[in-house]
Amino acid sequence: MKQLFCLLFLLSQTTLFLQAQSNYKPGYVIDGKNDTLKGFINYREWIKNPREITFKQTQNAQPQKFTVTNANAFAITGAEYYDKFTVNISTSEVDLAKLSHTLDTAYTTDTVFLKSLVNGKNVSLYVWTDNVKPRYYLFNKQTHTIEWLKQYQYFNDERQSVAVVNSYINQLLRQAFQYLPGDTKILTRIQKASYSESDLTAIVIALNGGKATQQAIHTTSGIRFFAGAGARYSKLQFKGAASSGNPFSNGANDKTFSPVITAGLDILINKYTEKLLFRLEFAGAINRYQFAEASSGSGASSVTNALDVKLYHLAAIPQVIYNFYSTDKLKAFIDVGLAMNAYKYNNYNFATIYNFGSTTTVVNQNKYPDFQGFDFAIPIKAGIQVNKRVEIYGSYWLPSSLTKYIYYSADQSSFQAGVNYIFR
Repeated sequence: MKQLFCLLFLLSQTTLFLQAQSNYKPGYVIDGKNDTLKGFINYREWIKNPREITFKQTQNAQPQKFTVTNANAFAITGAEYYDKFTVNISTSEVDLAKLSHTLDTAYTTDTVFLKSLVNGKNVSLYVWTDNVKPRYYLFNKQTHTIEWLKQYQYFNDERQSVAVVNSYINQLLRQAFQYLPGDTKILTRIQKASYSESDLTAIVIALNGGKATQQAIHTTSGIRFFAGAGARYSKLQFKGAASSGNPFSNGANDKTFSPVITAGLDILINKYTEKLLFRLEFAGAINRYQFAEASSGSGASSVTNALDVKLYHLAAIPQVIYNFYSTDKLKAFIDVGLAMNAYKYNNYNFATIYNFGSTTTVVNQNKYPDFQGFDFAIPIKAGIQVNKRVEIYGSYWLPSSLTKYIYYSADQSSFQAGVNYIFR
């Protein structure tokens, strides 16, 4: 388990790497005088709305800090857009453990950068996200006013359940009556809408006349595919005393090399930074283990136990990858996953070989030990990505048992190294 503890320690330190890095992407800042400054913005994985950004007019220029005090808007070209507004920000909690037991309508007023989700001809949709929750805002292009789309949650002690007040539905219905009078479909759609980015985005697009007259902000998420090959060094080790039924001595093992092929897809949280991604990988390999161990006797009279087993291994491995170092040309990552392993075996035999002088007798037990056809394992991985296309990695698969016996086990572990090609 030492390897797993090391990985968890590395994961805990990745935020330090993240803070020290720069990721300047083309963008612009609209300053306090409404002048547009084109250049490069240090683009981070903004899970929360940023209150400060770093800007350079050229890649070699000195960085400048911009906040709501000296900027009205900024954008990462083609990715994310932010505008400055003074808005009411709800302070009521949505975490079940922190829910109020009465309706909490408290708010603060603050000047912040709101993230643009939809930029429409009639109304635009924005979001503010912090440690508490996301709040969505609707900006009316005709009146130049912005309002919070309200939703409240609290714990109803009488009913012993969470009560939800969806005021945003009536707010959107008023917009529908103004911009789409007589459209009954949009009314039904609004009444069924959840307080989520996907539902609200779709409704605001409709309020602006649909795709033909609507400019929506491009999503930052993405999908990419990969395929590759490598080599695997595997060990099968028997653990348990002979008295427990173990066919070999405690610690007996065999090691083997085998080729491995991989393929799969990555789901990128943010395709412009690629800091965090989820991967579904499929891997296939064939391992062959050969055991031969004298159990008693020597010389002309002896008894030897032998096993020759070949296993065909197919794994589906969901995993989380974190690029703790990231530039356009080089990324370094760590990875942890959960392998769901399916095995198919040859028609193997456990052989007991009796030698008495010149006479040899072999007794075979078919399909013994009884290896299971499915198990779970934890692979941990580290590697680099070069020029956005080539991924080079090494991984360690923590031991997992191929048997279900109570008193002894046959544990398989592996080291693997390989190269993947990323299709973009």
